Amino acid sequence: MRINQIVSALVALLIVHSCTTTKLVEEGQMAYQQGNYETALDKWEQIISETEKQARLVDSSLYYKAGMAALKLDKKDKAQQYFVWADDGGFSSPDMYLTLSGMYKSVDNLSLEIEMLENYHREYPEGEKIDSINVRLFETYMESEQWSKAKNLWPEIENQADSDVALLTDYFVLNSKLDNEEARSKTAQRLLELDENNITGLEWKAKKFFRKADDLYVKEMKAYDENRTRKQYRKLLKAWDKIWPDFRKSRDIFEKLYELEPKAEYAKYLGHIYTRMDKEQKAEYWNKKAEENYKP
Repeated sequence: MRINQIVSALVALLIVHSCTTTKLVEEGQMAYQQGNYETALDKWEQIISETEKQARLVDSSLYYKAGMAALKLDKKDKAQQYFVWADDGGFSSPDMYLTLSGMYKSVDNLSLEIEMLENYHREYPEGEKIDSINVRLFETYMESEQWSKAKNLWPEIENQADSDVALLTDYFVLNSKLDNEEARSKTAQRLLELDENNITGLEWKAKKFFRKADDLYVKEMKAYDENRTRKQYRKLLKAWDKIWPDFRKSRDIFEKLYELEPKAEYAKYLGHIYTRMDKEQKAEYWNKKAEENYKP
């Protein structure tokens, strides 16, 4: 008989607690909707505190609600802690992931920012902020050198990136890391379409002409050194008709680059080009510029 009385009392207490909890949740929600965030937070924290005292699991959605109220009150540390507990408890919300990713970005915690961005990307592919989430996720993959993930995500932001110089520059770097010359070439050309003075595009173009000319120069000079005949010499002269125009194109672009940004690398290329062209004074001038601008 006594056991039955104890069980009945416990059931009654649970019913009372459940009714009280429901009432506090509703009061907190009403206060939040009315902009009374302090009251809302107080109501929800009462539930959380009482539930924890009873060693029971807190509904993870309550952590989220408390986090949103704390955020409205500019209590960012408290909001972040509640959001983390909500996430740990299995609660999911696009606003929560978006907010947490921003919080982690503000303190330069790249790994946790990526985790929140990936949660949003995975759970809410049609979410209102998915476009900006995907762009930031791509940027974080680039920052963390996760080349494969960045490559896989690119098709989802490709249309947005078509006129975005920063994203296209990142994509150029990505394809440099992946040794995808075709994609690098197309990206560099698009960068130059958007801005004729784009450094990345100009560098790619100048080096392309340089490699083409220099490779042929070395090949034909080696062939002539190994076989100094009239026939081979005529072949060398004919090759120069292809070599010099490309060297000149490369020279013109590197000189433009140097005007835009006086880097030792550009001067060094120019010194090499003028050496190939047998213009010693100009070669010496640019080699000196390379030394002056060198930064270890």
